[in-house]
Amino acid sequence: MPYARLFTREKMGRIACFGKRFFRWIRTHSETRGYTCDRCGKEIFTYPNSRLCEECEKLLPKNRAKTCPKCGRKTVSDGVCLECKSHAPAFEIGYSPFVYHQETASLINRMKNGQPWLARYFGECMADGFFKKNAFDFESETPLVAFVPMSETRKRERGYNQAQRLAEAFCERLKAKGIETELCENMLYKRVETLSQKDLDKNTRRKNAQEAYRVQEKKLCKDRTVLLIDDIMTTSATGNACAEKLLKAGAKRVLFITACSLAEKVHENTWIDNFLLK
Repeated sequence: MPYARLFTREKMGRIACFGKRFFRWIRTHSETRGYTCDRCGKEIFTYPNSRLCEECEKLLPKNRAKTCPKCGRKTVSDGVCLECKSHAPAFEIGYSPFVYHQETASLINRMKNGQPWLARYFGECMADGFFKKNAFDFESETPLVAFVPMSETRKRERGYNQAQRLAEAFCERLKAKGIETELCENMLYKRVETLSQKDLDKNTRRKNAQEAYRVQEKKLCKDRTVLLIDDIMTTSATGNACAEKLLKAGAKRVLFITACSLAEKVHENTWIDNFLLK
């Protein structure tokens, strides 16, 4: 059949690959050009250097001052947080530019549910903050960038993986600074659909995440530093589970970078919690 020879599997694969690159270029091109605040829609003329207006920027609690040297969450006092003391994560260090609270939580929720362009703002903030932190010597090594995967079912429902969008924006921001990274889209995969982490206690979260993830590109991560990207860190159960698998597969070390993290909780509904979010 002439049509069978025209549309061979190899040619269809090439067409699909080209289409994927083309639509990614369109998405990137459109997301880097705009004239309004990504949060409120107010007209701004510094876009994309500033993706949010000044008023919206002030509403997002920054993760500054005292932070846990292990997981990077905001803490009450200097030193390792209570969460890491009770269960130290497998990743070497964690970092997040924002505290997960109110406005940040709302914006993250919008990013996950129909507004994926917000990932560019968060991904760029993650790259800028991580670069300033000097937690990694980019001159001595080109890091491998991976992201926490979603199950195929969940990804089809949502239409995208927000962690992947964050990773792409993260790498593009570093590239603009002259820093090379290697983004691997298939480093990890989620083998089973798990319960929603937000509704579980910390011990159940760890068990929930422990066997959910697997490493696909074991040869690629061997003796490499992996920068693992995700949107939120609460108990660090997901980051820990992925880091354990990557280290077992041969990664030299894993650094966990998220858009935001939950501040250390010492007492429920007290002035201490309010202090942490200032």
